[in-house]
Amino acid sequence: MDPTTARPDPVASTSDSGPRRSFRLGVWNGALYQGGEGFVDANTVIPVFLSKLTTSNALIGFSAALPDLGWFLPQFATVPYLSRRPRSLGLYRFAAVIRGLAFTLLALLIVPLATHPQAMLATFLLCYGAYAFGSGLAAVPFMEVVGKTVPRSRLGAYWALRLFWGGLFAGAAGLFVRQLFQGGTDAPRFALLFAIAAVLVSLGYGCFSAIREPAAAPSPETASPLGMLREGLSMLAHDAHFRRLLIARATLSVWFASAPFIVLFAVHQLGGSARTAGTFLIVRMAGFVLSNLLWHRLSVRHGDRVLLRIGAAACSALPLAAAAIAVASPWGLGWLPAGAAVLALEAVIGLGGAAQSAIGVGYSSLMLLLAPPGRRQAFVGLINTFLGPTMLLPMLGGALVDWLNAPVLFALCAVAGLVGVRAAWKVRDSRGVPAEARDPGTAPTPADAGWTDVDRPGGAG
Repeated sequence: MDPTTARPDPVASTSDSGPRRSFRLGVWNGALYQGGEGFVDANTVIPVFLSKLTTSNALIGFSAALPDLGWFLPQFATVPYLSRRPRSLGLYRFAAVIRGLAFTLLALLIVPLATHPQAMLATFLLCYGAYAFGSGLAAVPFMEVVGKTVPRSRLGAYWALRLFWGGLFAGAAGLFVRQLFQGGTDAPRFALLFAIAAVLVSLGYGCFSAIREPAAAPSPETASPLGMLREGLSMLAHDAHFRRLLIARATLSVWFASAPFIVLFAVHQLGGSARTAGTFLIVRMAGFVLSNLLWHRLSVRHGDRVLLRIGAAACSALPLAAAAIAVASPWGLGWLPAGAAVLALEAVIGLGGAAQSAIGVGYSSLMLLLAPPGRRQAFVGLINTFLGPTMLLPMLGGALVDWLNAPVLFALCAVAGLVGVRAAWKVRDSRGVPAEARDPGTAPTPADAGWTDVDRPGGAG
């Protein structure tokens, strides 16, 4: 929500029960979770950490993709399990324990394994992979609880508030990382970052676990995981809304394929220090946070589809800008001094943070609002599962950097992004979906319980 307005803030409500409590806990969950991940950011901190353990850009790209890959891929397997149960939070809590322990173990082992880089690399991949795929176990329960407890008219504000406060916390993490790396990038500093991350993300999981989830009618007729995949392939072939939303969201994966190597290009090819990674994180979070002030207004006035369109267009244009800057830098034609090129790439990363925020708000809302009646779990699980393979694009990007160079990767990402831009322009407007199209198997939403809609006149989505 835009903090400059004088409208009521549901998070600051004096009521501590029912939907407002769930809304508040969900926002705190997003803020603490994103703030914790900011200390070990996959696109800035992790590449610098891994560059000390391996020279393989493909492996660095794969590791940068792991959080998203782990979030998306397992979802089709959890839908049949959850559909037979009235509540989903039990699986979320189980996954939270796995994720918190994974970061804790990393924080404890980095220093002892500092003199054994191969063992450290294997340990990192094991723990980080457990953290990532634990998030995939939590994904469908998370979205199901959000769908049950947040009214359709408040979804845009919900995601925007999570991203706004989470971005502020992550920006503060970036300042800390930048200051910490000023004295070097030895093992104890990375261990400290993972320790802080473990504490913050665990607190975030605790907030969401405390939400009182309404019961839903079980659906024992839900297909097996393989049956779910077959259903997903059918939806991909015949459901235009499903297919377009999927392709439009995949544009963000294209941007993520280039983002880690923009940072590494600035550090290695343009002579930036390791501290530069902290600066890039700060800039990315600034774009992420400040843009939410605009995205929330646009979502209220024009619906969530416009955010998806803006984000997709930016995810195509920004890699092209990065390629042009690289060619003009001392690495290429020498038209730009190295310092100016680094500053220009920082601007690209900042705008990339804004694009990520736009797609995050738009896609998350549209995914819930466009789900067919009675099939929200399946729709969410399947579309996210089919997005999973696109999370490997950073690994492919790293292989291209190893084979050719980073600017070629940036240019190819710009071209690939155009496919997502075209799909985003054809995604259905959620404002045309009637309120009665909500999943009838869930308990009444907060909107049904009389929560006044103060941000979306007429309940426009």
